[in-house]
Amino acid sequence: MAWQSLKKSINGFINKVNIPNIQSIVVELLGVNLVRGRGLFARSCMKAQAASTTFTHVYAALVSIVNTKFPQLGELILKRLVLQVREGAKVSGGGARGGL
Repeated sequence: MAWQSLKKSINGFINKVNIPNIQSIVVELLGVNLVRGRGLFARSCMKAQAASTTFTHVYAALVSIVNTKFPQLGELILKRLVLQVREGAKVSGGGARGGL
């Protein structure tokens, strides 16, 4: 039950972040156990950005702020993004041989 609660908290904060409230959302996010929920945070940020590309700059700012406190979270998101690009290149038959 604690895991589900953490998941709902992180998803809720990510879903309601915008420019005016980013500071308060960061404070609330830092209040939950982000180290334990780092995968949840990464997945939630990536899904939210994919669903709402107009808020990409807000999600990037959120991740960069959190990255200053927990660099391993920024690194995890970066690794997952690189894996997504690689998978996308494989599926589409992209011409980047030996690329990433």
